Amino acid sequence: MLVEFKFSNFLSFKENVTFSMEPLSQNGSNPNTIDTNLKKIPQLYRTAGVFGANASGKTNFIKAMAFLLYAVQESYKNGVDDKFPEIEYLLGDRKDRPSTFEIKFIVNERLYEYKIVMFDNRIDAESLYYYPIAQNSSARANRVFERKYDGQGKYVFEKMSGILQSWSDETIATRLFLSEIVNNRKCQVKEIQEVYEWLTKTLLVMDRKVLSSVFSLDQIAVGEGKEIISLLKKADLGLEDIKVEKMSAEDYIKYMQAHNKTLSPKAIQQLTSGQVVLLNAKSYHKTENGSLCEFDYEKMESAGTQSFLSLVGPFLNAIKQGQVILVDELDVTLHPYLVKYFVEMFNDKNINDKNAQLIFTSHAHYLMDGEHLSRDQIWLTSKELNKGFYSDLYSLSDFKQLTRKNATFQDAYLDGIYGAVPIVEKL
Repeated sequence: MLVEFKFSNFLSFKENVTFSMEPLSQNGSNPNTIDTNLKKIPQLYRTAGVFGANASGKTNFIKAMAFLLYAVQESYKNGVDDKFPEIEYLLGDRKDRPSTFEIKFIVNERLYEYKIVMFDNRIDAESLYYYPIAQNSSARANRVFERKYDGQGKYVFEKMSGILQSWSDETIATRLFLSEIVNNRKCQVKEIQEVYEWLTKTLLVMDRKVLSSVFSLDQIAVGEGKEIISLLKKADLGLEDIKVEKMSAEDYIKYMQAHNKTLSPKAIQQLTSGQVVLLNAKSYHKTENGSLCEFDYEKMESAGTQSFLSLVGPFLNAIKQGQVILVDELDVTLHPYLVKYFVEMFNDKNINDKNAQLIFTSHAHYLMDGEHLSRDQIWLTSKELNKGFYSDLYSLSDFKQLTRKNATFQDAYLDGIYGAVPIVEKL
């Protein structure tokens, strides 16, 4: 379960910002929460939404999390002269300062805290701590490792038993130590394995720009899509059924050749190596006389239907696995009722019994009704407090004098009381 995420000096964000899934008050009466039964953090929210004007920083918030995951998953491949992508804030005096990322999450009654401080060509500091937070635990800090650059080409290193000093000495500055010792050193220390597994398998970032229906269609193709089809029918999209067949690379190449279409050598290599999944999907709608009419799914289904299908498979899987899933622009091409439906799925403890969490950005202000999202679940991005230059991230809970529990906040938001709305000049 995600508890907190902090970052600074990243794209449009200049100063340190903090996003939290903890209720402001831990009095047990908060809606849409997970009851953890843990001493230090008894409740966490199941859902949270980030709202704000266009270009205010919503997508960059998602990108910050995605970058952290990328660095953990991929930096073990870096060479001495490789660099991380340029990510620092560029509209001011922050280019010579490091970017920071810090994440707190719970696994097996332990609160883990992982932090990195970095430039594009060097990891400046990296640390991992855990706190036992079961009811009968001390909740004291336990260091797994801490690695700091000494300014002269070496690292000062402290660690728990089972982690070799030589691993730190041999880890180059362009690699995260966590990424290195799991992938290149095959470290089996329990705490390292738990953290890496959570960051790479439990925490997921969905990119709407490249998101497709492939996951859902693949589930249907292998016979595991009954629930997906059931939800499609319940969503009143006019579908009665979807049938999906996997197409072999050979058949696809023959099909392209028969239609005088050419494939690049790279495309052929990706197809024959299995890097690309080929799916032939047909959707079925009921006609006036009660028979079924077959549609080519990719060509004939609406953008809204395809958007719904692209989300429903990953969401159902996240709920089954107890994952944390982040989505940018949840409401794109979806009717408000369908957006509400997805949020309700995660908020419902009977459906979401593995305590999955959904974090999304959106313009769907109708979710600010005190029911789908309470004040602690509503986050805002804005540049107006910083003269329009850098993004800020804050919770609706910061406006204590203006908000009440179970109140409807959308009218106040649209009136600009909380900021985070565009200031559009009249023509």
